[in-house]
Amino acid sequence: MTKREFKKAVDTNKLSGLSQPKKFMSNEETNKQWQDYSEAIKQEQKNYEQVLYSVAVEPSLKEAIKIAGKNRGRVKGGAKSIVRDAMTSYFDKHPELFE
Repeated sequence: MTKREFKKAVDTNKLSGLSQPKKFMSNEETNKQWQDYSEAIKQEQKNYEQVLYSVAVEPSLKEAIKIAGKNRGRVKGGAKSIVRDAMTSYFDKHPELFE
């Protein structure tokens, strides 16, 4: 009886360590202003296009967002809409960050 050969789940020929995704390796600078992003956000909201973005925040802030989101309700967007409103409001007040 011979031992079965299994495919490797991980490519062991690859160098170990973290690698940067190719998408971020290009050094292309964008000349977009906040207004360009604002319009894109409105279009994406119509099409329900969303991506995940992780941000480290203090535990108290996370809890506050969670509670406020529950109070706002899922139908009204919950915590996600609170964070979206806060970020878009901040960028509306600070368009110079995109110059």
